[in-house]
Amino acid sequence: MHTEVMLVMESVLNNPPHPLLRTRDRILGAAKELFASKGFKGTTTAEIARRAGVNEALIYRHFPAKRDLHTAILRAKLEEEVSLELFQAPESIDLPVEIVLQGVAQRFLEAHDPTFLRLYYQSALEGHELAGEFYEQFVTRFVAVLEGMFIRWMAAGLIHASNPRMSAQAFLGMLRSAALSIELFQDPDFLRPYDELAKDFTTTFINGIRVYPVHSDHNPTI
Repeated sequence: MHTEVMLVMESVLNNPPHPLLRTRDRILGAAKELFASKGFKGTTTAEIARRAGVNEALIYRHFPAKRDLHTAILRAKLEEEVSLELFQAPESIDLPVEIVLQGVAQRFLEAHDPTFLRLYYQSALEGHELAGEFYEQFVTRFVAVLEGMFIRWMAAGLIHASNPRMSAQAFLGMLRSAALSIELFQDPDFLRPYDELAKDFTTTFINGIRVYPVHSDHNPTI
């Protein structure tokens, strides 16, 4: 173990992070926090520089305009491994519908980023076009994954969703509402382990609220 630790330390010392990369990351981190709390329009590059601990001129060395900072934050979010995983249909699609949806819900809840959530909605409220672009790249893609799952289940006779796309939107809507309720309002109904929330959401979604006759042959799967 001692030898392994020494090798790791030697590797770090011999291959330190590039100073420009460290600076760029500090600037992006500061911008993300400020955009989330004050909005894009309410944040100045001078404030970002102070938060990042760099000279304001250095910001423009990495990002020609404040808008480029915002774009870089959105791009980074879309390229995160945890975000990319949301756009992949579960490998376990052949498991029971409820189990698969529960896994998707838990993955979504675990992947949400509180700071980015605020930044995204701040941008949308300000009418920033990049917020719309992110919606197209993230929300629309995630809905498409869910829709594909529902279509496959319909073809197999496992569900009876009349509109797979709207079913996908409804399921995602519950998850997005929970994320907002947690981060913006600390709603106690949602301040529970994500696996519990995912199970409750999935059960509610699948069972719905319609009352069926006891002797009905109809099975309200979705």
